[in-house]
Amino acid sequence: MDPSAVHSCASDLWPPEAIEAIRAASLELLARIGVRVDAPRAVELLTAAGCTLGPQGRVLMPAAVVDAALAACPKEYTVLARDPAFDVVMSAAPGDIRVHNMGEAPDMADACSGEARRATFRDQVLAARVMHYGRYPDSINSLVTPGDVPGELHPLYSHLAIAAETDKLIGGPGLDFPWQARYLAGMAEAVVGARPGERPGAACTIEMGFSPVSPLRLSAAVCDGIIEAVGLGMAVQVLTNPVAGTTAPASLAGALAQQDAEILAGVVLVQAVAPGAPCSYGARLSVADPRSGRLLSGVGEWALASVGATLLARRHGLACDCYGPDTSARALDLQLGYQYAVPTVVGALARPRFMSGIGAWGDTTTCLELLVIGDAVYRLALGALEPPEWGDDALDVEGMIEGITGATGFLGTRHTQRWLRRTAPSEDLSWRGGPEHWAAAGRPDVLELARARVDELIAREPVGLPDDVEAELCRLIDAAAARLGFSNHPDPRKLLDKARGPA
Repeated sequence: MDPSAVHSCASDLWPPEAIEAIRAASLELLARIGVRVDAPRAVELLTAAGCTLGPQGRVLMPAAVVDAALAACPKEYTVLARDPAFDVVMSAAPGDIRVHNMGEAPDMADACSGEARRATFRDQVLAARVMHYGRYPDSINSLVTPGDVPGELHPLYSHLAIAAETDKLIGGPGLDFPWQARYLAGMAEAVVGARPGERPGAACTIEMGFSPVSPLRLSAAVCDGIIEAVGLGMAVQVLTNPVAGTTAPASLAGALAQQDAEILAGVVLVQAVAPGAPCSYGARLSVADPRSGRLLSGVGEWALASVGATLLARRHGLACDCYGPDTSARALDLQLGYQYAVPTVVGALARPRFMSGIGAWGDTTTCLELLVIGDAVYRLALGALEPPEWGDDALDVEGMIEGITGATGFLGTRHTQRWLRRTAPSEDLSWRGGPEHWAAAGRPDVLELARARVDELIAREPVGLPDDVEAELCRLIDAAAARLGFSNHPDPRKLLDKARGPA
């Protein structure tokens, strides 16, 4: 489709002169106060790229250095999935929006009571199965942080759980330690079945996210992780999480400028490691409640921040991954519904490459029902941005006259019958029957419909992995455990078999 119509709506929210002003403030921040950099190797790379040393461990980044780094970034690259149909081309151009789930909640909650418990490896497996069979997300990352595996190894166990349940794109988890990148790169290559150079064009098997610390700091772990990931041929998403009013300016424009500066600092480091390395713009700006300091999840400012970030990323020539739905609701109720829907629709106006948020609930929890609710919200929201056909067949005046004047009305015309056959039935969770059918079905609400959908999806056969690939993933987990000196880590083969069985 031609996205110019919806893109113009985004420009109404943040007009070009606003984006240029925010970008100018971002570049001034980098030039005048720069970024605190905690890793000596990163400082060496940045100064070699033209940055200068500032006070208190800060590195100053002149605008010319930032512009050179952006010019070195590939304008387009492909992140690979096991099934090539799910590969994603990353670019700044407005186009089809891809969706991924929220990430790494420590707890699973009961959808009715909200009572939480620690998430497990089995939860990761079942969540991946539910998401695989939904239309959205397009890319699946670690929904939870399993509490029944060693914390140092949880990204590896989670990658195994997801790979065994989907051939969609697998999103990289946030790394806790730079050494994890090597093992995850090996797992991704085993799943995809080809190294990046074996497929045409710029491609990578996984994109890994690294988060600068707000305000304007690149920690040692982030620096070392970026250096390691780039050296392994991974794409890097620089994903920062400032909060307007606490770790960023209270004004949304000022917070966007700081977020932009933090992301650009990461991009400069990526290009200092290897010019031409693929990277993307991860925007997670949120807003604090001035009365309590808590996040104002699901408010309009989140959507405005997503639109602004997408337009800034596009100005830089980078693909953007931004917020979609989120909520401060404590129950799966009407509040959650509108806080999921409104920011998703508004944020989508700018046409980012990725939107997140499926499964988001409160500060630290998620549940499987939210995965199918998130799928339904994205089906409705993104479907609403697809303009209808308006060609000769849609505007068949003879067919309209026949429906108006004919004895059978519109249902009797070939035009109507042809178009009804082309209309796909809705697959969201909305009740479509009449009140008598609803009463006969027991008056189900959205939560009951979501629970039934979850049960149906969990009962489906898992996608599975070829035996040799599964064995290689388990071997890499064992190798990482041996590196750490672990001798009693959970056997990944047995854990996977148990997770696939009955509860």
